[in-house]
Amino acid sequence: MPPIWEIIQAYWQTIGEFLRNPMFWLVLALIGLQFRKSEQMERTFFGRARQPLLGRIVLALFFGFIGGLVGSLLLMGIGITISIQWTRYVLLVSLVLALINMRFICFAYSGGLLSLVSLLFGWPKLDVASLLALVAVLHCVESILMLISGHLNAFPVTVRQPSGRLVGGYNLQMFWPLPLLALVFLPEVANVTGGIAMPDWWPLFPPAGAQHIAELTLYKVSLLAGLGYGDLAVTMPPKEKARHSAVRLLAYSGILLGLAWLGSQVPALLPVAALFAPFGHEMLIVIANQREQVGTPLFVHEGPGLMIMEVLAGGLAEQAGLRPRDVILTANGVSVDSIAELRTELQSQPQVILTVQRGSITSTVALVLPLDGVPQQLGVLLVPDQSGGVYVETRLKSPLQPLLKWWQRG
Repeated sequence: MPPIWEIIQAYWQTIGEFLRNPMFWLVLALIGLQFRKSEQMERTFFGRARQPLLGRIVLALFFGFIGGLVGSLLLMGIGITISIQWTRYVLLVSLVLALINMRFICFAYSGGLLSLVSLLFGWPKLDVASLLALVAVLHCVESILMLISGHLNAFPVTVRQPSGRLVGGYNLQMFWPLPLLALVFLPEVANVTGGIAMPDWWPLFPPAGAQHIAELTLYKVSLLAGLGYGDLAVTMPPKEKARHSAVRLLAYSGILLGLAWLGSQVPALLPVAALFAPFGHEMLIVIANQREQVGTPLFVHEGPGLMIMEVLAGGLAEQAGLRPRDVILTANGVSVDSIAELRTELQSQPQVILTVQRGSITSTVALVLPLDGVPQQLGVLLVPDQSGGVYVETRLKSPLQPLLKWWQRG
């Protein structure tokens, strides 16, 4: 078994190095800019941010270090060789692919593409098995972070389905800085002390071309990465959606890691692993997107009344005991079947009396608030009616969509 405690100690000792690295703060600043956009959208829809910007950044930093520790344990515990040179290749190709579509910035696409080019043409010189194992580990870490925190920055949006119907959904976006402690193997040097004793089977992914691991010296190097998660939840709550996506991504990373290891033992299998990296990842996205298109929306209501999608913490609606999926039937005794009708009633009197239905139970709630005709002052966001406005679409363009349809017809 790998010396887990020794690796944890080594990671702890490297934290100061990460904090002194200007690139670490640059990555954190970029993440902060993304959270700033989310905060501005919340102010537009809710009248105030649901969570302070600093709180979001601190959470991302906290979970990022957790992910970095897990990733370091996997990289060092399994024994995955890192080359600074081919990580630069991967980053460059990722940036180029992002010009085609932002989702292609993921290392699954650039790593798989570079691996195939290297296997076919012999350039660039890559340790393909280790590169694909690195991609697998990064996605394993991402799946864990999605599971524990992928839902924290979910934001309600209006979603236009392929049928043209407008429904409520959640845009899931979360970002993490990922400080990693990885391995670089160098020719044996003298006077090396303070090493970590590893088991006899280690490493599972020895450096390409190495005949005897004893002839090499292990060097610990700190690396910095950034992970991001974007998703759209229409058929289930954000936390459940993040959990489902995390489980599928964890399965993908496990299969990719297994294929990479098999390829390191039987080089003829490396093309299979290289093909699975991008195509397996793309298929995950296509299947998840199709489920959101054809599944039953969680937040859709065609009347009578208006369904509550989100209740703002600390707002009047929460204080009155209102919950998501409650239906506002009347305001001041007048039926409201559109947001415009509710806005009109909110402007009419300094007090609003709502008739609210929860399941089969109907109750009356009286609220007093400074009215300017904005439903968000109630502290709620409503399921959209069909009057239009700003929306996002669930449609996804992917070359694998025809393949999925053919498979389903078969």
